[in-house]
Amino acid sequence: MTHGEPTRGGRHGDAGLAIGRKGIRPIQLFVELASARKAPFFLWYAPMMPHQPHNPPDRLLDHYRGKAPTEQVAKYWAMCEWFDETCGELLRLLDEKKLTDNTLVVFLADNGWIQDAKADRYAPRSKQSPYDGGLRTPILVRWPGHTTPRVIETPVSALDIAPTVLRAAGVAPSVELGGVNLLDEKAVAAHPPVFGEIFTHNAVRLGDPPASLRFRWVVDGDWKLIVPEPRNEPKAPVELFEIGHDPTESHDLAATRPEKAAELVRKLEAYWLVRKP
Repeated sequence: MTHGEPTRGGRHGDAGLAIGRKGIRPIQLFVELASARKAPFFLWYAPMMPHQPHNPPDRLLDHYRGKAPTEQVAKYWAMCEWFDETCGELLRLLDEKKLTDNTLVVFLADNGWIQDAKADRYAPRSKQSPYDGGLRTPILVRWPGHTTPRVIETPVSALDIAPTVLRAAGVAPSVELGGVNLLDEKAVAAHPPVFGEIFTHNAVRLGDPPASLRFRWVVDGDWKLIVPEPRNEPKAPVELFEIGHDPTESHDLAATRPEKAAELVRKLEAYWLVRKP
């Protein structure tokens, strides 16, 4: 589904990104084949939705015009509903093939998005930023008979998905893999701090992650620390937020709580100590 050649219009996903926007027939064919063969299967549905371009069908856009504050927001909301519709088609397909009870479904997103109300782009402190508007995304796990609908507010990570899938398949993940089984309530409740990073949109040098690094961050309980990488963010300060009481990250406490900042720096560097160039 991908050729990846930029001179022919390729990008990560290229031809496969038409799935969803142009229906899910390729997915239906794949699931029908696996079902007919009674074969286990892995399906990764990663559509260009609600990603730009925001060009939803008029039947959806008309629903949000007059309800959204601006046309740009209406388009984004309509894109979200369009994506939801395709997810519904996919889940109904599993129902029709009687695969629902034996299929683990995991939903995740690659980044957060706050729609700019006045332009066809994301707002500041959203995508590509180290703030929660760009980092915090939902992870949903659906497996009838093994999960029950509920909301868990403990911060977890996309790195937890691999051990979760392996455990569900009866495979013990290696210690080196890390992560937590999201189907294990006790393990989730005791989840360690969540670490992450922001890189430049395009890699500076393949095989050299620090060359593209902009920020490292850690969320530990109610606290979040953001540490800029000087080579790419020379003017950005270290920032500390008590996100339990300041979810919009409006009050930087790095200067008034230096001991907490230092504690989180130690944890961050124990996770990934960036060597100076």
